[in-house]
Amino acid sequence: MSGLKHEKLLDREYQKKIVERKKRFLEDLKTEDGVFDNRTLLTLHGLLNGKHVDEFLGIINSGKESIVFSAIKENKYFAVKVYRVSTCDFKTMWKYIQGDPRFHLRKSSTRQIIHAWVEKEYRNLKRANNYVNSPKALLRRENILLMELISDDNGGAPSPRLKDAVNVDYSKFYELIREDLKTLYNDAQLVHGDLSEYNILVKDNEPVYIDFSQGVVVQHPLSKSLLIRDIKNICNFFKRKGVACDYKKLYKYITGEELQPIDEELANNY
Repeated sequence: MSGLKHEKLLDREYQKKIVERKKRFLEDLKTEDGVFDNRTLLTLHGLLNGKHVDEFLGIINSGKESIVFSAIKENKYFAVKVYRVSTCDFKTMWKYIQGDPRFHLRKSSTRQIIHAWVEKEYRNLKRANNYVNSPKALLRRENILLMELISDDNGGAPSPRLKDAVNVDYSKFYELIREDLKTLYNDAQLVHGDLSEYNILVKDNEPVYIDFSQGVVVQHPLSKSLLIRDIKNICNFFKRKGVACDYKKLYKYITGEELQPIDEELANNY
């Protein structure tokens, strides 16, 4: 057999193995706790067929409402967030969407609510991308969001959460987060809405903010309550790490306003 024919044969065998791995992976998803209906599987196939990703690599995180996969294309790593159609909390989703001036969705099918939810997270990420470290939002399809994977090395291993990171200068990190929250609120006009040590990654000694699905614009009626909750979460974490943090002072630093008792009470009851 000539060298050229041998190379072509090896290439065909390699491509066949890739196709088989893709098929096996997607077949395995069907049994993943009922997460993936046929429509979701078709959308995932679409990411492969459309050459948005070359291969799904495995699960990064699995929660009640979503599951996140790592994927690769031309040596670049991506995160694929898939919302579980069967187990999402549609009432909560609707509450966040309903008050958002960017959306005018009439409450109807659960799938439409999920599509709006993914669109909202995509828009929140796009907005955040211009102001703070956050995964670059790339594509949304129905209940699926494709974004940059935040990783510390060339092997695609995700960067650690602040909760799990080691050798962190917590005083410096608090100051960075403090400035970022002020920038998000005043410049991006955005509140994260679910901020904690679980949704902040550590990369190159800087914070990277993830999971913007509950994020709201400052015009949203829940924005103050969510900001207060975010601030309290952050202060509670850093106080446990020995950093002086007063949530009322932080609120004033971010908003320029004193924290009103009625707003704090509403946040506590939320």
